Amino acid sequence: MIPGTYLIPGSTRTGQTGRVGFFVLAIAALLAAFAATVHPATAQDLPTEISGRVVQGTVGSELPIGLTVVLLVVDEQRQEIISNESTLVGTNGEFTFTDILSGPGLTYRIAVDDDEYTPSVDLVPGESSFTDVEITFYERTQSFDDIRISTYSMLVPSIDRTNRLMGVLGVISLINNGNRVWVPDLDDPNLTGLNLLRFNLPEGFTDLSVESDLPPGDILAIPTGFALTNPMPPGEFNILLTYIVEYSGDSLAFPLRLPYGADRVRIMLPEGDGDISGLGFGTAEGAIIEDTAYSVVDGQDYARDSQLDVRFSSLPTPSFLEATQSFFDGRGYIIVIAWVAGAAMLGLLVYAFFFSKQRAGGARPVRAGEYPEYEGLPREEIVKTIATLDRQRDDGEIEDDDYAARRSALTQAALSASATEAQPT
Repeated sequence: MIPGTYLIPGSTRTGQTGRVGFFVLAIAALLAAFAATVHPATAQDLPTEISGRVVQGTVGSELPIGLTVVLLVVDEQRQEIISNESTLVGTNGEFTFTDILSGPGLTYRIAVDDDEYTPSVDLVPGESSFTDVEITFYERTQSFDDIRISTYSMLVPSIDRTNRLMGVLGVISLINNGNRVWVPDLDDPNLTGLNLLRFNLPEGFTDLSVESDLPPGDILAIPTGFALTNPMPPGEFNILLTYIVEYSGDSLAFPLRLPYGADRVRIMLPEGDGDISGLGFGTAEGAIIEDTAYSVVDGQDYARDSQLDVRFSSLPTPSFLEATQSFFDGRGYIIVIAWVAGAAMLGLLVYAFFFSKQRAGGARPVRAGEYPEYEGLPREEIVKTIATLDRQRDDGEIEDDDYAARRSALTQAALSASATEAQPT
């Protein structure tokens, strides 16, 4: 998994970690990505010294006095830090580590210890230069002025029409065009999503998963979506998110907000599964992605704080049989019976739905007294037993012949009950 990965929707930040603790956690979170790039080194490649300098990336600023650089030695086979040491940078940002621990399977990370943001460089024996190492340091800012969305892509790869559920995949490309690293103000006692990297989602979203290549941070739940505490240095970064959202009827309204503006917004829906409309979208066009045809709409050049009011319409809806099955699976029929169904009506419904299904399945005739346990059951228990019988058949727990015969017996018992039980008032 890449740095800045989150798989727990709605997690919250519970408090401030100490400076050293935060630094160690940040470094540990980056090790997984570093491990995938390691290659074995020969004996002559093993380093004995590392030297380089920290440079100021913010124009017009100087490096802070007393800046510390940390060297971490990592055993790749065991995936753990086996040695660490630190040194102060010189007046020109220079640093040197001598007599470093070396050996097969060891790699190195040089990082600037700077609280929330820890710029770093990874060194691999046989691949990296261990002299003239350069790490760029940036001044901090809490302004969003230089942050903008380059591309906001939203793909709906699948729709469950029976339950009216949409699976959504989103990719958000963010750019920091400035020369300062954006960091959130986590000391603010009134911390809200407004002073974090924030993104809204459709109402009622579930199963949210977020990944990014931003430096490590946390995901926070906010009422309208999620927010990130990740610092953002100059450059371009990507956020990948997936979630599920339920729609009502055949439409879904999504008030997509763009607090940082966007150069381009693209939304893709399987062709024939509905229509998409929203602020600034052009005519839908076709595209093929992995042998699947999609309808694609685009919008460009959105100002900060735009709201697109995206609407999905003519979405797939369940057929009558699918809706009926969902209705009975959810036990909603019990509520309906209590409110609107009298004994005679219930008998007709049982006959029309259950008995016709039994007849289509080719059930054998039921002998008198063959299933005495069904005789004399109340109508409500008969309906429950039929539902249980259907589930057993779907799960393969009962043979088709036995299933059909028992269903026939239950249907006869239901008709008998409807004729003998008193009508409700």
